Amino acid sequence: MKPIDLQASQAEWDVMRIVWSLEKPTSRDISTVLKQTKNWEPSTTKTLLSRLVKKGYLDVEKDGKSFIYFPMMTEEDSVTHRVNGLFDSFCEKKVGAAIAEAVDSYDLTEADIDTIMTLLKNKKASDHIRCSCIPEECSCEGMKCTCHLK
Repeated sequence: MKPIDLQASQAEWDVMRIVWSLEKPTSRDISTVLKQTKNWEPSTTKTLLSRLVKKGYLDVEKDGKSFIYFPMMTEEDSVTHRVNGLFDSFCEKKVGAAIAEAVDSYDLTEADIDTIMTLLKNKKASDHIRCSCIPEECSCEGMKCTCHLK
């Protein structure tokens, strides 16, 4: 199995969500859903499927005249990779605020809230979170990072 390139466009993620949702989808199955939901032409879908195969997100098998697509990572693994990549892209002191923003901005079920509350209750708070911006250039105080202002 070749390594997965974790850089994907929003359109490619739209395709992946369909592949994860359907069992052994063909290019026609995927195109039909994307025509209904996004009004995409089959040629657009085929281009995106080809990109996803090249990037290692999907594998493909020919079955008669059809092509069947298989995800090379689970949806759960992709969420983990994407969330970690997002948090790695900004200062470590901003992670808590980002999590709070996500909790505030998105609808959550009672079960989601219970899970989050349990995790927070069991989470040991860090005494100090280091700034991961510009080394030796940081003038962060508390939760206010001013590195980007220099």
